Amino acid sequence: MSPPVRYHAEALRELLLKQRIATMEQLKKALGTGADLTILRKLKELSYHTSYSHRGRYYTLEEIARFDELGLWVSYLFT
Repeated sequence: MSPPVRYHAEALRELLLKQRIATMEQLKKALGTGADLTILRKLKELSYHTSYSHRGRYYTLEEIARFDELGLWVSYLFT
């Protein structure tokens, strides 16, 4: 028998749909964990992207991300 799921990826999805992007700290707060690996495992379930600039600090969902003709992630939040 599998252990019950303690952390649900849907909490991250809801945050990212509301804010469009989030930092690791914001994601950890939303999920109620202090572990980066837990966040990364849950993001993997959702299909996500990280920023190339800003040292990969920002995360978003694949369904939200938009890219320009050069394949660069476009977001008014980074300007």
